[in-house]
Amino acid sequence: MPVTLLPPITYGIGRTDAEPLDTAPRFVRTGGMSRWHRPRSGVRTADDRTVYSVWCGPQVGGLHRARPLLTTETVTDGLPVCATCDGRAVGAGQEENGPAGRRLVFGPRSLTPPRWCPGSRRGLYEPLPGGTTGRCLACSDSHPIRAMGGPYAGRVAIVQHPPGPALFEPCPFHRWRHPAVADGRLVCVCGRPLTSPQ
Repeated sequence: MPVTLLPPITYGIGRTDAEPLDTAPRFVRTGGMSRWHRPRSGVRTADDRTVYSVWCGPQVGGLHRARPLLTTETVTDGLPVCATCDGRAVGAGQEENGPAGRRLVFGPRSLTPPRWCPGSRRGLYEPLPGGTTGRCLACSDSHPIRAMGGPYAGRVAIVQHPPGPALFEPCPFHRWRHPAVADGRLVCVCGRPLTSPQ
C-alpha cells in the first residue's frame, strides 16, 4: 500500500523543473545502498526521473543509471530498514503503529501555517479608498498601511497581522515563505501561482 508524501519543501529560491508527488512505495533505495529508506517527499523531473527525499536526509533515485531506483511495499530481501527513516515516518503518521505498540510523534514545522501572514510588512497589498488601509494580497484581510524601514530604507507596507481565513494555498516547494506579485497575480518566487482556498 503506498504512503502519502509530504510536500517537497526546499529552502532555495528559484524555479524548479519538477512536479511534486503525492504518494510513494513504502520503502526505497538504490542498488548501492546497504539499507531500505522511507520516502518523505518526491518529485518527477521534467526528464521523467523520479527522485525521493528520505526521512534521514539524502535523496534517492534519478541520478545513477548504474544504480537504479528500487522500491518495495514490504522488505523481504533481508536488508535492514533505516531506523531514522522508520521512526520519523511512523511519528509523522505514514504508519499507524510505532514499534512495540508505543506512540511516536514527529511534527514537521514546515507543514504548520505561519503565525504571521506572509504579506505582513511587505508591499503585498492593494490600497483601499482613503489610502490608510490596504487589502492583503496573501490573505485578503484589510489592515492599516504604515511607513516602515527607517530613514535609509523607507517603504510603505501593510502592518504585521495574523493570516486571515483566505490565506493562499502553500507552494509545494517553498510553502508560505516567498510570495511575490507578478503581472498583478500572487505567485511564489519560483513562479508557481498561489491561490486562496476555495
